[in-house]
Amino acid sequence: MMGLKGFLMNVQFFTTLPVRKQFSVEKDEIKWMVRSFPILGLFIGMLLWGGYVLLDSFTPLSPLALSFYIWVMPFLLTGGLHLDGYMDASDAYFSYRDKTKRLDIMKDPRIGAFAVLSLLVMLSSRFVFIYETIHYTDFAMISIMLLWIPFFSRVLMGASLILITPAQESGMGFGFSKHLTVHELIWLLGYVLLVGVVSSIYLNGLSLYVIFTIVTFGFFLVVHLNTIKWFGGMTGDTVGASVEGVEWVLWMTIWLLVLFDMV
Repeated sequence: MMGLKGFLMNVQFFTTLPVRKQFSVEKDEIKWMVRSFPILGLFIGMLLWGGYVLLDSFTPLSPLALSFYIWVMPFLLTGGLHLDGYMDASDAYFSYRDKTKRLDIMKDPRIGAFAVLSLLVMLSSRFVFIYETIHYTDFAMISIMLLWIPFFSRVLMGASLILITPAQESGMGFGFSKHLTVHELIWLLGYVLLVGVVSSIYLNGLSLYVIFTIVTFGFFLVVHLNTIKWFGGMTGDTVGASVEGVEWVLWMTIWLLVLFDMV
């Protein structure tokens, strides 16, 4: 029951889907929220995949329109929550100030020019990756991407909260991380292993899954090192930025693999 409660709390907190129930947010609940991050990612992926199947099967929508659906729906499902963190972190990073000032900039509710420019580059390039992947590959490959990419991004979100030292003793990031231990990390790794086994049996996609796992792990190492270097540690905004960042990198990865006929 705690696992289901943690999942429902994730849906309530990290998506725009209505969960009309009040939950207490205590130590155990936070632990189970993080343990079920990968399930949240798969759930979001299933919603994206279901919509894609319906649109591709029962409408005359072009690849361009289908690409737009894949591109925009994650932001609608999450209410732009992670995009907000991406923009705040971009503003702070491109200010080229010291760590303390960067943290202050992330707290500022105003949006700066650096955030807007960074967002435009990230979103436009992601759309190109999605569109050309659809253009050059098949339905099965797109289906796999819609499931895997949200899954891996939520695994990374949990790993960031567990393994990266908070920059300050306040905020959402600290509120989560102070209750987390290596047990939560084991849960995340267990899901990565389980989804890999299922993918190898039913989707014949073990090699691609291994590539995605390696890319996600490599991206996490970059995030870990630079989050501490640039901001002094993890915040809720840097975690949100890492979610958007790894999804961008994974779409770029499949785009490059398809473009050079490697999958």
